Amino acid sequence: MRSNIKNRSLFCHDNLEILKRINNSCIDLIYLDPPFNKKKIFTASLGSDAEGANFDDIFGEENIGEGCLDTLRENQPKLYSFLNGIQGMEGKQGPNFCYLIFMAIRILEMHRILKDTGSIYLHCDHTMSHYLKILMDIIFGEKNFRNDIAWCYEGPSSSRMSSWARKHDNILLYNKKRGLNTWFWEAVAEEYAASSISSFKSPSKFAAGKDRSQYIQRGKYPKDWWPIPSLKNTKERLGYPTQKPIKLLERIIKASSKEGDMVLDPFCGSATTCIAAEKLNRKWIGIDVSEMSYVLIKKRLTEELRKKETENHDELFWKNKINYETNLPRSENTNKV
Repeated sequence: MRSNIKNRSLFCHDNLEILKRINNSCIDLIYLDPPFNKKKIFTASLGSDAEGANFDDIFGEENIGEGCLDTLRENQPKLYSFLNGIQGMEGKQGPNFCYLIFMAIRILEMHRILKDTGSIYLHCDHTMSHYLKILMDIIFGEKNFRNDIAWCYEGPSSSRMSSWARKHDNILLYNKKRGLNTWFWEAVAEEYAASSISSFKSPSKFAAGKDRSQYIQRGKYPKDWWPIPSLKNTKERLGYPTQKPIKLLERIIKASSKEGDMVLDPFCGSATTCIAAEKLNRKWIGIDVSEMSYVLIKKRLTEELRKKETENHDELFWKNKINYETNLPRSENTNKV
């Protein structure tokens, strides 16, 4: 089905209500960096570009929609059984149970709107990755799991720590439909480090039938652990508490979408996914409850124009380019989750 949402649409709203109104099977790629259930409030640093942005990462009964469990019992019995088991361990007010309900009803909608050829990347960490993996296996199918990518980053550690320093996040990759050539994938090579190039042996030994220059020019294909630096003390950092590096999103978008494809980020925050999609000539939709996302995306897109030395490098250029929406879109769906 065609998309009922325009390119460059940014919704300031609860993402569940927007997701429910997006047409079936019209999104090529979904990346989500949702709350991690850290049980605390995140706030942007004072004096930063993102000052005023914050979100509550504490979950309780208020995050469970009325009649939600009854609906899941009738329409999603396997998912209901899993969530009911968590409720049995924690009780109705348990933070993990409430968080998983919050995520489950949204991921169900994401499964519905994703194309059969599409991919979804769920960014999480050790806090809930084990629960979310089961949730994704039930909704997308265990056989449609592709990778558990480790995004590795550096940061301070200390000999006084009581365990190993935690220096990676998890990114769970699933596809909508399993089968040969049923999902889009394009291997993305990256340049070799200078130290790697200097360590290559003679052409006849390191790659039969290829000379050294061709091997180096092709580059290397990343494994499922990605040593991409975090944003600490970099110019890219806006002060948004959970901002991710644009290189991370560029790698995902290049690998799992084509130019002109529609990319969705339902927790877009500092809008890194939208910026990366714009740079790579993809269409994009962002959703966030904070108005700060609109402020940040205009600023960041303006900076990108300045880098390209274009004539229209002020924020007014984007005024009629970004569809900033506070109302719910009109849906053409006939099927419900």
